[in-house]
Amino acid sequence: MLSAAVSPVFSGGVKGLAHMSDIFHEVDEDVRRDKAADLWRRYHTPILIFAVLIVAATGAWSYYQTNRQKTAEAANARFEAAIALANEGKAQEAAAAFDAVAKDAPKGYAALARIRAAELREDRARALQELEAIADDKNVDKLNQEVALLRAALIILESGDRQKMERALGPMMTSNGAFRFSAQELNGLDALANDDFEEAERDFNVLLSDRDAPQSVRQRAAAYQGLLHAKRGPKPAAAAAAAAGAGGAASGGNVTVTPVIEPEQEGAAPSGEAPFEVKPSK
Repeated sequence: MLSAAVSPVFSGGVKGLAHMSDIFHEVDEDVRRDKAADLWRRYHTPILIFAVLIVAATGAWSYYQTNRQKTAEAANARFEAAIALANEGKAQEAAAAFDAVAKDAPKGYAALARIRAAELREDRARALQELEAIADDKNVDKLNQEVALLRAALIILESGDRQKMERALGPMMTSNGAFRFSAQELNGLDALANDDFEEAERDFNVLLSDRDAPQSVRQRAAAYQGLLHAKRGPKPAAAAAAAAGAGGAASGGNVTVTPVIEPEQEGAAPSGEAPFEVKPSK
């Protein structure tokens, strides 16, 4: 009986085996098709929802980026218009324009607009207060906080409040400060204005010896040292040496002291020497 059932399959040899392989292949395809249909029936709803969410998220992100770019472009145009007013000498109109930008512009433009508006205030006390408020505002990025501090330092420099200047610039004069060279320069100028010659010379020497300092800053520091020496005059030891070299009391002549701007080398002049050119008056 079994022999009779199997014999037709094997009677065809290779052709019979190929026929059986096709049958099994068709059965496998039917099984896979049934499984796929079953999976679709079970999960088609979440799949469709997921696809819709992807499309919606892509569209929303594209809209956000486009809207953000348009907002930034509009803020930039308004900011440039305010700058034009300031360049024309219309301080009050420019300040009002910057105030308007600060109200609804993106964070970066808003912070810069607040700084520019404060700088244009006729009331310098109010300007200083606004700049200090920006420097303390946690919603303002650190870079703009330091810009506000530098602008505030310029106002403090006018007032001559040495302690207040040191408090404002001290945190910025660190080895990794973004504006450490500008802070050092302003601190030295303020010390010079208040006749704190030792601090001024220390600040200028730091700038001259720092190879990372911009060339323009180092050149100004060298010039400031010349002003410092002219204002302070020679140190006692240097003055005595100059008088002796010019004939001193024996000749009864006067001594002319001409400040010489030191080259941008590391450190100050060697001990016992003064950066002055000493000549006897004729």
